[in-house]
Amino acid sequence: MKKSLYLILFLLTTNSIWGQLTKGHWLVGGSASFNSYKNEIFSNSYNENGKYTQIDLSPNVGYFFADRFALGLKTTFTSIKGEYTVAGGNGRGGSDNQRYLFGAFGRYYFLEEAKQTNLLVEASYQAGIIRGTNNTKGNLNNFSISAGPVIYFNPSVGIEFLLGYVTNSEKYTSQVLSENKKGFQLSIGLQIHLIK
Repeated sequence: MKKSLYLILFLLTTNSIWGQLTKGHWLVGGSASFNSYKNEIFSNSYNENGKYTQIDLSPNVGYFFADRFALGLKTTFTSIKGEYTVAGGNGRGGSDNQRYLFGAFGRYYFLEEAKQTNLLVEASYQAGIIRGTNNTKGNLNNFSISAGPVIYFNPSVGIEFLLGYVTNSEKYTSQVLSENKKGFQLSIGLQIHLIK
């Protein structure tokens, strides 16, 4: 634990690891996002209202194939917890579902390297599985495009604030049900740029 803490402090305070956006360097980091939402499902014979909390954690690793352009791999773990009520006195319930995704991303930085701030755009595609309460199982696909500023603490470590549009297609195999979600997402990320 102490060695990990020393490594993180070294990376945050040193200026000797240059190469923010240079061809041949690595990008390691990740992002986190939080979403609290209400969900309503209704038909002629069924009405359900729910309140949910969603947390996404997305570590990634990338490589700069050209100056300011990186491609890489991204994984995402999503936890969705909530409670719902079925109208007509048919009951209440809770859910605790997890999603595990794996895929690729590409990102481009618009400004020249070695600046304290920069602007970036990132696109990613991921596929994965759903597991949860009541033996919930399924598959999903996720596509997102995000953009925003990155602010560097030093030439190697930066914090990102990205606003993006996400489309998510879920197909449950435990129930004959498909769900499509589209919307905006705000995420905060930390990236470390390393020499290869």
